[in-house]
Amino acid sequence: MNVHMASKMTFVRFVSLAAVVFAAVAGSAHVAIAQTDEGIALGATAPAIVVSSLAGQSVRLTPGGATPAESRNAQPMIVEFWATWCEFCERLEPAMRSAYAKYGTRVQFAAIAVNVNQSVTRVARHAEERKLAYPVYYDASGAATRAFEVAATSFVVVVDRSGKVVYTGVGDQQDLDAAIRRALAPK
Repeated sequence: MNVHMASKMTFVRFVSLAAVVFAAVAGSAHVAIAQTDEGIALGATAPAIVVSSLAGQSVRLTPGGATPAESRNAQPMIVEFWATWCEFCERLEPAMRSAYAKYGTRVQFAAIAVNVNQSVTRVARHAEERKLAYPVYYDASGAATRAFEVAATSFVVVVDRSGKVVYTGVGDQQDLDAAIRRALAPK
């Protein structure tokens, strides 16, 4: 067997394996993964991040506060990493809207659009068309995505007042209400 034939067979095996994995994922696409092992670890201190507002200004988000004084007055935070093209994100949107309506005065919200196959202009247009009431940001550099170790869109992180991660999940069927209640619970 020559080198060209061997590499063609390797490629065919790779494509076949990829097709099997895709079929398995696609077949279970409607099944949500809650409380995932992917991403930032439960109990970890959530990192401070810098993202862009949809008007292009830098915004620093500091879950739990940067100083002890800020930490005493800090609110829990829910962070969603999403994309305009993400079907899971679209199906998760009603839960985000509901959570914001219920907890928006007691919990900070940050919907952070990843910078894959979209621009800040596209994200702003999407947010305006969908009339998203909660704060929407754009991760132009990918630094926030890396800091939270985001493996997929529709990734949600809930952080308590002290800045500790109490929930991570991915998918369209996450119980955001229960995750937020956990973050609001007295320690």
